[in-house]
Amino acid sequence: MAFKLPCIDVADWKTFELLQLVIDTIPDPIFVKDRQHRWIACNPGFCRLIGQRYEALIGRSDPDFWPKDQAELFWSYDDRVFDSGEPSENEESATGSDGVTRTIWTRKFPMKNARGEVVGLCGLITDITDLKRRHMEAERMAAENREQRAIIDAQSAMLDRMAMPVIQVWQGILLMPLVGEINDRRSAQALESLLGAIGQRGAEFVILDITGVPMIDTAVARHLIRAVQAAELLGCRSVLVGIGPEIARTLVSLDIDFGRISTQSTLQSGLAYAMSRLGAQRAASAATR
Repeated sequence: MAFKLPCIDVADWKTFELLQLVIDTIPDPIFVKDRQHRWIACNPGFCRLIGQRYEALIGRSDPDFWPKDQAELFWSYDDRVFDSGEPSENEESATGSDGVTRTIWTRKFPMKNARGEVVGLCGLITDITDLKRRHMEAERMAAENREQRAIIDAQSAMLDRMAMPVIQVWQGILLMPLVGEINDRRSAQALESLLGAIGQRGAEFVILDITGVPMIDTAVARHLIRAVQAAELLGCRSVLVGIGPEIARTLVSLDIDFGRISTQSTLQSGLAYAMSRLGAQRAASAATR
């Protein structure tokens, strides 16, 4: 193949021929431009990208083969390299001769003469169409997963509220049956529901039924203590019920102060206790009037 290239004399021919052999071995498109944006060298990968033979490209430029808006953009990136003398890289869209628009990643490097003047540039192109598509698909799936996670979290929160309702069992007495594992998230939701109910109904006693809690450990005990303390700040005393022998042994071993919590073995005894204390409080209050 004979090449007729500008700015290359006979002494440089063997050097250029070796360079051409080197870039021809690289599958990614490579091109070389002069300051007038004309291609003075390229490899087979670049020819395939544009869909033209080597001879048809040399001495020509982007507007001859790309859509006008794309060619203008390519030239603007060329000018940045020419003016700054610094490499650049950009993600671009390129429509080939087959009418297919691809996403390409182009890296351009300035070519300088012995005096340090920029006389052209060398460009390397990587077709990232499939990579971009996979990336966008991954982002779409991630967005769907986030949306699904939000729905699951909302459903979990609703189920938690349903699993730990606050029920008014008597005037001034609330019941909160605790069911299932008590973790930080469920504890916070239960506490919010409990305090809201105390404030709305002016409750003076709340019965915390832990019959449905499968395991009591230090973390669960602290959640209970926190709920009791928060209720007290609103003037509401707490009664803890549903404590069996196994849970009683566990609570004793946890070294947590339950002195501020009244405890009863069953819900029935807890309700009787709260009603009697509430009746005594009201009787004492009426006697002082």
